[in-house]
Amino acid sequence: MDVAAIIPAYKPDMRLKSHVESLLSNGFSKVVVIDDGSPSASSAVFDSIADIGGCVLLRHVANRGKGAALKTGFSWVAENMPGVAGVVTCDADGQHRSADCLSVAKAMLSGPRGLYLGTRNFSLAGVPFRSRFGNFWISVFFWILHGTWLADTQTGLRAFRREDLTGMASVRGERFDYEMEMLCAASCERLPIKAVSIETVYEPGNPTSHFSPIVDSFVICKVVFAAFLRYVLCRRKAFSCVKGEKP
Repeated sequence: MDVAAIIPAYKPDMRLKSHVESLLSNGFSKVVVIDDGSPSASSAVFDSIADIGGCVLLRHVANRGKGAALKTGFSWVAENMPGVAGVVTCDADGQHRSADCLSVAKAMLSGPRGLYLGTRNFSLAGVPFRSRFGNFWISVFFWILHGTWLADTQTGLRAFRREDLTGMASVRGERFDYEMEMLCAASCERLPIKAVSIETVYEPGNPTSHFSPIVDSFVICKVVFAAFLRYVLCRRKAFSCVKGEKP
């Protein structure tokens, strides 16, 4: 399977190493990890993956944000993997099981061109209220503006084909806003957004999440609305690679 997995990482723990190994053993041709300016305390984690065959470690000198890290990964794959069929993005904390990453990759490869989202089931018992509440209202707002219902707007598990690497790398946003901008750009460029069901994994108390259901939902809705005005009303291109050009 000629698909690269891209993992932005900031202050990861040792779960990153097992995640990288699992992705490679499940058939990904490369795993590209971007150290987004993590402090020296994380050096042991990155050292543990540096010599894994099939793993590429890229580094930002200073923390630039998840969006910037993803774009660094996209650009590296576009420049160094000319035969890659597509990419899958996933988080460094092990929340995305390798089997689910594989499912999203296979859906992307077998389906039409589009942006594929690993979609969690927020109706299950055990899903934190803040996650359920925030995601629901963001989904409603996105549907009102873009006419597309996305059950999981906050998922970091996503996949798309090689021809959209350059386009996705040109979408604005450097930090957490980037992933929302990506959805808005895909919608405005008529790139289909496809949901792929994945396992819903939350640690007890969801300790690694810093999501505030009211404040962060409001900020994300502002991003969606600003993107809507920019792309739809101002008729600006959402991203540059809109007709399948090779990067």
